[in-house]
Amino acid sequence: MSVNKKSISFIPLLDLNREYHQLAKKIHKEIKTCFRSQSWILGPEVDALEKTAAHYLGVKHTVGVGSGTDALLLSLRALAIELKHREHFERREEIITTPFTFVATAEAIIRSGATPVFVDIDPDTFNILPGAIERAITKNTVGIIPVHLYGLPCQMDEILRIARETKLFVLEDAAQAFGAEFKGKKVGAMGKVGAFSFFPSKNLGGYGDGGLVATNSSAIATLVKVLRDHGQKTKYNASYIGYNSRLDSLQAAVLLAKFPYIDRFNNLRRKHAEKYNKSLAPIPQVTIPYTPRHCEHVWHLYTIKVSSGRNRLLNFLNDRGISARLYYPKLLSAMNAFGAAKVKGELGNARKVSRQIITLPLDPFLKERELHYIVSTIQKFFKSKA
Repeated sequence: MSVNKKSISFIPLLDLNREYHQLAKKIHKEIKTCFRSQSWILGPEVDALEKTAAHYLGVKHTVGVGSGTDALLLSLRALAIELKHREHFERREEIITTPFTFVATAEAIIRSGATPVFVDIDPDTFNILPGAIERAITKNTVGIIPVHLYGLPCQMDEILRIARETKLFVLEDAAQAFGAEFKGKKVGAMGKVGAFSFFPSKNLGGYGDGGLVATNSSAIATLVKVLRDHGQKTKYNASYIGYNSRLDSLQAAVLLAKFPYIDRFNNLRRKHAEKYNKSLAPIPQVTIPYTPRHCEHVWHLYTIKVSSGRNRLLNFLNDRGISARLYYPKLLSAMNAFGAAKVKGELGNARKVSRQIITLPLDPFLKERELHYIVSTIQKFFKSKA
C-alpha cells in the first residue's frame, strides 16, 4: 500500500476530534443532566463515576479529585495522616520512584513533605527496576511509587513483595494506564492506593483536568474526601490543611459517557501497536516496545528506541506532518526543581533511554493509511542514512 504525502496533511499524536464525533450524542446527553440539575461540584455524576470506576477497577473506594497530580498528592497526604499521624511526611522520610516520568510524580512527593529517591529503570520496559528499589531502601524509606509508564504495568508482584517484606506503602501512579492489567488485576488496585489522571489526552480523558484515587482502605478514602474539600470533615470546620480539589460534575458527565468504551478503545490501541511492531521490527536502528508476560498494555503512548539519529528522525517526521514527540527527554533527577532529591545508583539505563526514545502517533481512530505513512516515512529516513 503506497501513500501519497499529499493525501495526508497532518497526523496528530492523538486525534480527540475523531473520538468526539464517535461519542458526541452520548456526551451531550450526559452533559445535559448537569444543566438540568445545576449541581456542578461533586454532583450526582461524580458519585456515579466513583461507583462505576470502583466496580471496574475492583476496589472498594474511588474518590474523584481535581487532577492526576492532586490524586498523587492527596494520596500521599492521606498516607502521612494514616501511617504517621501527622499531616505531612518529614524531609528525612524517603519515597522511592523513577526519574523517567512526568514531573507530577516527584512534585507530589516534595509537596507531601518527603524526599524523592530516584532509582534506575528497565531498559526494555522503561519501568522502575524492582532490584533497584530493593537496593535503595534505608531506615528512612516509607514508600514506593511505581509508575505504569506509557500504559505498561510495572512488575507489581516483585514490587509488592518488597513492600511487604520492608513494611512500605505502595502508591501506584497509574495516570497513563487506565484499564491496564498485571496478572489479571487492574493497575491502581494492587497497592495501598492508586492515582489516575483524566487529562484530555489520557485513554479515559475528560474535557479538562480531573483525577481519581482508588483504594481498598476506608480510612484513606475518607481522608482523601476530607482533604479534597479544604480539609473539612464538616462544613466550615477544617480538621486539616486541605485543597480545593473536587472533581466537577461536568467532567464526571463526560467520563461517564466515555466509560463504556474504554476497553474497546484500548483494544483498538493494541491492534495499532501490533501493526507498528510488525512493520518497524525489521528496521535495525529501531527497537520496538517490549511487553512482558502477564502484562496487558493499554498503549497510552507508543514509544520506540532509536539507536542513532533520534533528534534528526524527530525533525524528519515533524517536517512531514507527523507529530512525533519525546516522552521524556530529561530525567527528573537532572531538573533544578528536584535538587533536594536523592539518587541511588548510576541511572545508566534511564539516561540512555532518555536519549533514544521517540513517541509516534497512536489513538483508537488512527487510520491504516496514516500508520502506513508513518512507518514508510521512518523507513525512508533510515534508507537515506544508509
